[in-house]
Amino acid sequence: MLSLSAWETIFEGKYGDQELSVLYNDDYFVSFLKSRNQDSLLIQVYKIFLAYGELELFVETLPNQCIFYEKHLDIGEKNTYKFLLINTETELIDNMAFTSYIEKKIAQLNKQTSSIISVIKSYNLKLVSLKMLSEEQRSIFFSDPFVIKTITNFPNKNINFLENSTVNKLIIGKKNDVTITGNLDSMRSVLVTGSEVDDRLYSVKLICENYLLSGKKVFVFDKSGVFKSLSYPQQHEEILESFDIKIAPFGFPSRSVDYFKIKIPLSVVPKKAFCKIFNLNSISEKIIEKAYSNDLITIKDLREKTANLETDDDITEFEKKRIYNKLNIIEKKYENYFGKTECSVLFEGSYNQIGACRILRIDVDDPFYIYYIYSIIKEIENIVKEDIFIAIPESKDLFNSLFVGNDVLKILVENPRLNYILSTEYLSDLITDFDDLAKVHMEVIAGNDVVIRYPDRDPLRLLLRPTLTSSNVFLKQ
Repeated sequence: MLSLSAWETIFEGKYGDQELSVLYNDDYFVSFLKSRNQDSLLIQVYKIFLAYGELELFVETLPNQCIFYEKHLDIGEKNTYKFLLINTETELIDNMAFTSYIEKKIAQLNKQTSSIISVIKSYNLKLVSLKMLSEEQRSIFFSDPFVIKTITNFPNKNINFLENSTVNKLIIGKKNDVTITGNLDSMRSVLVTGSEVDDRLYSVKLICENYLLSGKKVFVFDKSGVFKSLSYPQQHEEILESFDIKIAPFGFPSRSVDYFKIKIPLSVVPKKAFCKIFNLNSISEKIIEKAYSNDLITIKDLREKTANLETDDDITEFEKKRIYNKLNIIEKKYENYFGKTECSVLFEGSYNQIGACRILRIDVDDPFYIYYIYSIIKEIENIVKEDIFIAIPESKDLFNSLFVGNDVLKILVENPRLNYILSTEYLSDLITDFDDLAKVHMEVIAGNDVVIRYPDRDPLRLLLRPTLTSSNVFLKQ
C-alpha cells in the first residue's frame, strides 16, 4: 500500500482562490487542486527523467502525454539539461479515493516507462530517472520555480473566470475583427460539413469546449484520437490574445474509455445485423432468428439457446451442432465485447463551474462499433438527469445504418437533455434529410473559416476562435 507519509510536500498555496498542493516521492510528483467543498480533487501524476541526447525528436513520436523541459546554464552542451515528464491526464476524483488512485496511476506510468524503454534504443537517447541522479543534478530540476508551473497542468489564471461566464457570452469567433458570441441554446444540435477532416474535427472540438466552459458533461465518440487533446493546454497562448480571449490556455478534466471497456448486451445488435456480420445464411440464419431474443446478454447465451431449439425438417441436430460450433468460434474472438456495464460510471466525477469530458475510443474497422455507440447512447438516455453534450464526429456510417440509424437519431432528437454535434464531409453523405438531423449547419470553408446557418437567419461567415486546448489546425486571423 502507498504511504502518504513517505511523500514530501514541495508546494502548498493558493491557485486562484483554490488550494493547490504538489507532492514528491523518488521520481514521482502529484499535483492537485481541492474543490471548494473539499470532497473532490483535480489531479495529475508525473514521472521525471533526465535525458541525454535528442529528446526533442523522440517526444514527437510518443502517443501519450508528456512535457519536455529544458534548462540551459552556460555555453556548451554539457551545461544544457533536458528533462522528460510523462504524466497522466487531468482527472477529477473523489477525495477519499486519493491513495488508491495514486497507486493505480503510478502503475500506469511504470507501464508507459517500460514501453518507452523498449523503443528508446532506436534513438540517440538515454533516460535516467530522477531518483537515480546525483544531488547536484536533482537540484538543477528543483531549484527552478518554473518547475511548479510545469507540473501543474491547470489554467495559469484564476479559475473563477468561469463563475462570471454565462452561456450568452461564450466566444465563437470573429467577423471583420468584431467578436461573435453565442449561447448553447442556439447550438443544441449541429451538423458540421465541408473541407478536410481535421478542419471539421476542429469545429467539433471548439463546440465541445464551449459546453465544457458552461459546466456541462461532454461525451465524445472518438475515432481519430484527436479529442484526447481536450486535456492538453493550447501551446500558443499568443493566438488567444489575437482574438481578445482573456482566458489562459488549459486542459479540461477528461477521461478516456478504451474501446468496449463498456460492455454491451448482445441483444442491442439486431439479429439480421448479426447474421450479416458473420455471413450466416440459409439454415444458419433461420436458427439464429429463432434463438435470438431481447434478453440476450452474451454470445454464450445465444449459443445455449440454439442448443435448446427443437428440431424439425430444416433445423436438424447436425445443423444445430454446426451453428453451435460457429458461435463458439465467434465467442472466443468477441467474448470481451458483450455483457452488462452500467453506463452510470461515465457520469462519475464533476467539478464546480468546469465541465467533465468522457472520450470513448472507437475502432471503425470493427464490425460492432456502430452498435457500441448505439448501446451507450441508449443507456445514457435512460439515466441522464441534466443537459449533456454528445459529439459523434464523422458519423455517416452510424446514421446510414439500416439497422439502428433511425433509432439513434430518434433518441437524440426526442430527448431534450441530449445536445449533440455530428460531422461528415458532404450533406449528401447522409441518407437522412438535414432538417431531420440538426437545427444548425456549420460548413467549413478551410481551417477555422466557416459559415454557420441557423434556422430562420441569414448565413453567418466568421473565423472560429482558437481552441483553449492543443490543436494543429492553421488559423486565419
